[in-house]
Amino acid sequence: MICLAFGLLLMALFYQNYVVKMKRKEADSLLKIALESEKNERKRIAADLHDSVQGDLNATRNFLVLIEKSQLPPQESELVLEAKRAIEKVTENTRLISKKLMPPLLESSGIIAALNDYFEDLRKVYMVEFIVKSALNDFTLPINKEYELFRVIQEFTQNMLKHGNITQCVVSFNVENSKTFIEIIDDGLSYDFKTSYFKSKGSGLRNIQSRLNSIDAQLTQKETVLGNHLVIHLKT
Repeated sequence: MICLAFGLLLMALFYQNYVVKMKRKEADSLLKIALESEKNERKRIAADLHDSVQGDLNATRNFLVLIEKSQLPPQESELVLEAKRAIEKVTENTRLISKKLMPPLLESSGIIAALNDYFEDLRKVYMVEFIVKSALNDFTLPINKEYELFRVIQEFTQNMLKHGNITQCVVSFNVENSKTFIEIIDDGLSYDFKTSYFKSKGSGLRNIQSRLNSIDAQLTQKETVLGNHLVIHLKT
């Protein structure tokens, strides 16, 4: 009887462990499907903004340029000029939104080029110094990993700009002993990622962790006197 009870207990524990593993596997699968769907939808919307909306805005602007060249009374000419400026502003905002949704350089030139392009836009708006470093000139990763890493770094930088009061951020890509890791260092307000993750009611930090889980990456944080030093470890 004791052996039977012990055997039943082992079977119950084995079954419980099996169910937990299956649920975790199912959750990981659903997460990957959700992230892939999000990427495809971002790509579609970005293409629509670039090809359709921006095209219509440029056509409208060209029409206003033609009107501006005609002989108009000063008051009407000023109204046309203001309309042209408004169209140019909307066109630029549409371009930036399209790039944020799906950076055009990510697939064609890789994550380093995409980040440099993204940071260049941030520099103009926020007057913050962003630096990208790479130990290798031809640093590349599978496109799915580069996409999720780009979104993670994008989320971190948006948090820095919104809450961190930073003046500089350095993102470096390194490979040592066949292991890839990305360091994100800023000089803003210090925080503990794990503590903030569990306390946060928003989706930003949770999105970061979900994206890292989807590419089997781990995040660690180093102690610093000033700012924050985060390290993303990638399995190769």
